[in-house]
Amino acid sequence: MIPLALVALVGLSPVRFPNSGSPAAQPAFLRGVTALHNFQYEDAVEAFREAQTIDRDFAMAYWGEAMACNQTLWRNQDAGKGREILLRLAPTPEARAAKAKTVREKAYLRAVETLFGTGERAARERAYAEQMRGLARSYPEDAEAQSFFALSLMGLTARSPALFRDGGDDQHQHALVGSAIQKEAAAILERVLARNPDHPGALHYLIHDYDDPEHARLALPAARAYAKVAPESSHALHMPAHIFLQLGMWDDAAASDEASFRASEAWVKRKGLPVGMRDYHSLSWLLYESLQQGRFQKAREALDLMKTAVEATAAPRFKALLSDMRARYVIETRSFQELATARDFDTSGELFAIGMSATRRGDPKLAEMALAELSKRAGSRETGNRQTDVAVMEKELAALGAIATGRKGDAVVRMQEAVALDRELPPPLGPPRPIKPAPELFGEILLELGRPGEAAAEFERALARWPNRSLSLLGRARAAAALGDRESARRHYQQFLVNWRRADPGLPELPEARSFLH
Repeated sequence: MIPLALVALVGLSPVRFPNSGSPAAQPAFLRGVTALHNFQYEDAVEAFREAQTIDRDFAMAYWGEAMACNQTLWRNQDAGKGREILLRLAPTPEARAAKAKTVREKAYLRAVETLFGTGERAARERAYAEQMRGLARSYPEDAEAQSFFALSLMGLTARSPALFRDGGDDQHQHALVGSAIQKEAAAILERVLARNPDHPGALHYLIHDYDDPEHARLALPAARAYAKVAPESSHALHMPAHIFLQLGMWDDAAASDEASFRASEAWVKRKGLPVGMRDYHSLSWLLYESLQQGRFQKAREALDLMKTAVEATAAPRFKALLSDMRARYVIETRSFQELATARDFDTSGELFAIGMSATRRGDPKLAEMALAELSKRAGSRETGNRQTDVAVMEKELAALGAIATGRKGDAVVRMQEAVALDRELPPPLGPPRPIKPAPELFGEILLELGRPGEAAAEFERALARWPNRSLSLLGRARAAAALGDRESARRHYQQFLVNWRRADPGLPELPEARSFLH
């Protein structure tokens, strides 16, 4: 007989995964599956190993640990480690299948054997998705089979920068295939949620699937629900920010990412882990969201926390993250003096911020250095190595340089090229990249040139791609005011003040907006 306490523990889990493992191993196993759905891979491995310790021949516990080696949407896969885990269960696929006690368990095991089998990774992932399709068809009521199948489909089109390096037919074809898969995955996940509204995997994967400007609003209910389902998971707390950011819901996004970072701090402390294990991804988003709220001091605090991580670890990925965060801070706050004498940089975004600072502060030599380096990094279409986002920043910086030297016509041409290149980029996924949206900068330049009608159109274009961005709202209000369109100016200034209702006192944009309204 299963102890009543054990039944209660299993009953609390939002995951239902019938299996042949021992009753005593069930809480650890279900905790592992839940962690897989939340992308808490370290916790998943720990839980599955606990289940293995309790039940040495628990085949599905090895399946789960191996699954943690395939971090689908992060494009991380350690196939060698996955194979090692399966070998710990038994030395051959046949011997491992014998330890799976049911037909359903054998199907799960066969799928992960395919995922970590021989051959090229892309082929293995396609074959794995087909295995999961068969499993999902055989067990239509199995929420886990349905959710993991949907995730496997999403993995086939997970965004990779290389896929969008250039425009053309290949990108268009990939977009068409991706759209069909997006619809199929969404339909599967919606069916799961209709029966299991608190399922962590279905909620999580639907947020990822709808993470683009066109579909984000469809995921708003999932975003609202997911954090409540997994309140101790840093990643689960962060994920709603994907949807909130797409919709320009800055207060909600900032609250999500602040909760996410704090949860990661608590997790690191509880596990006795180094500070480098905290979730600095959510911290970088929090900086951006704070900037949209006009909370520059809050953004500065995030920047200081990131500096502490770099000092403690010297990790290159943290240095790159700090570099981009610093660039965003300087560009959004127009604190160009902060990079006035900078010569060192870790990312193209920071290089652009250095160049923009130089042009705004009248340092043509530094600006030319930054432009030359950006041009080198941008590559070219002819050689097949063009980095489109860097090419946009190159055009933007060239336009700013032209403005600084009085070449207004050249500035407009360069910005037209920047905006055209910007349209080749995939839909936004998180804070803007490049760091300064090209239509927004073009609008600001056109305002400087006394062309508010054209500026208004560019700000509208920017707001369509990055809804509710504060500087685009401000620019749109200024363009409308210059055109004498008081109603449009009033509407945009009002929304700007809603964004900045918690802004730091003393920022000059606040009295500007309030003065127009009153």
